Amino acid sequence: MTLMMRDQENIEKGIKQGRDEGLDTGIRGMVSVLKEMNVSDEEIIKKLKEKFSLDDEKAKKYL
Repeated sequence: MTLMMRDQENIEKGIKQGRDEGLDTGIRGMVSVLKEMNVSDEEIIKKLKEKFSLDDEKAKKYL
């Protein structure tokens, strides 16, 4: 593997990590706002599944 290939791979990993962290932050913010609005946990899970294509297990982890 050349140095350029390794650098490109590291850049791509960094971009993915940044996107994942941004998505996580956005989901946590959405959950926080919905909880402040007294939305039920069941409805929050439903919204997370719809908006972010999460399965039940992943959606429940954000509660």
